[in-house]
Amino acid sequence: MQPTLRRPYRGSGVAALATATCLVLAATLAPTASAVIPVPNAGSSTGNGWETRTVARAASKVVGQSAPGMSIAIVKRNPNKPDEAITTTYYFGMADKERHRPVGPQTQFEIASETKTFTAALLAKRITEGHSDLDDLAQDYEQDVTFPTMDDNAITLGDLVTHRSGLTDDPGNLNAGCPGGGVHGCSDAKALYKRTLLWEGLEAPGALADAPGSTWLYSDFGFGALGTLMADAYEPGHAEPRFADVVQGELTGPLGMTGTVIESPTADLAVPYSNGSPTDLWYNTGALAGGGGLISTASDMAKWVAATLGYGDDPLVPVLQSMLEPIAGVAPANMPNMQMGMAWQLFPAQNGVDRPYAFKNGGASGTTSATYLMPSEGWGVTVMANGSDSVATDGAAFELMRELDPDYPAAPEGGSGSLPFGSLGS
Repeated sequence: MQPTLRRPYRGSGVAALATATCLVLAATLAPTASAVIPVPNAGSSTGNGWETRTVARAASKVVGQSAPGMSIAIVKRNPNKPDEAITTTYYFGMADKERHRPVGPQTQFEIASETKTFTAALLAKRITEGHSDLDDLAQDYEQDVTFPTMDDNAITLGDLVTHRSGLTDDPGNLNAGCPGGGVHGCSDAKALYKRTLLWEGLEAPGALADAPGSTWLYSDFGFGALGTLMADAYEPGHAEPRFADVVQGELTGPLGMTGTVIESPTADLAVPYSNGSPTDLWYNTGALAGGGGLISTASDMAKWVAATLGYGDDPLVPVLQSMLEPIAGVAPANMPNMQMGMAWQLFPAQNGVDRPYAFKNGGASGTTSATYLMPSEGWGVTVMANGSDSVATDGAAFELMRELDPDYPAAPEGGSGSLPFGSLGS
């Protein structure tokens, strides 16, 4: 275990989170008869025996079941120095089955929609600096496109960052850049989706499914648009949005997150698998990158989680903490008590977890990830797996949060059961 960053106390975010409520999904995540409790790979920095056994049990429900490999980072308060964090990391299984490359400290995974927390952080930073506001109209940030309206309602930045823009999940012209265009998809459709296609998608009939602000509707389209707006706000005047450069300059660079970059086939990237076979990397490097275009490592995600929980004295720490404040607005129709932060989904104490928590997950073609935060305890976990079963990955992350909660009784060896977890979108 390695002590890391210092955490100044802030109580307002926790009090606000306590008002959030939700209805959770449930999934049965018992190991199959063939499941084997795995041993952490070399390079793991493990916690005490109870934590390590709990992590291994959770990993057994994913590694060799729905994914060949998995990376886990846990951030927690140092009991001896409560303003400091301790980070533990666990690596299991294979990053590349064919080449027998194990998951290790340098292994990068697609984090897909967890990228949305970085896009939201760019907006939060501008708000903190006094350059933007949640009530700003998206239209005011780009003059080369006409943002859609409905029922005299226009899209605000607050709508975009809370999935209340009314925009569809994907733009109707997502595959327009592919050879043949139209409905002819290709593995690099997102890379070929340039700024002009984003503008055309926003101006096309049917871009809005609902009036802005009237409905909660998960939207990669909306966060892709927000990422482009933020990239252009920070680095204007470029032919294509500089999302990757802006994220590095404003967020990951200052936090020392050297393994968090735009999607690319690096030597350390975990091969994505679907149903046991290698599948396509998203290559989400175009104008929708703000919705899901980053890859990262467990140690980098631990830095992101630690800063969001309030550890450290970097100026970004209060910026990231502000993203956990609930933003008033409509909730999902089937989850009327859920509240939104900036990209983060906020949940109440429930189902074996006796404190409010925040959640964000991600799912690409063959990689899944999930992050849970328990702000009142200065605790967080990120799980990344190179398999396409988001139910298993989300459930493993929730199990770790629940069972490592200091007030939750230790699970018996070999214990299993139905584990509820929070999950909306990917």
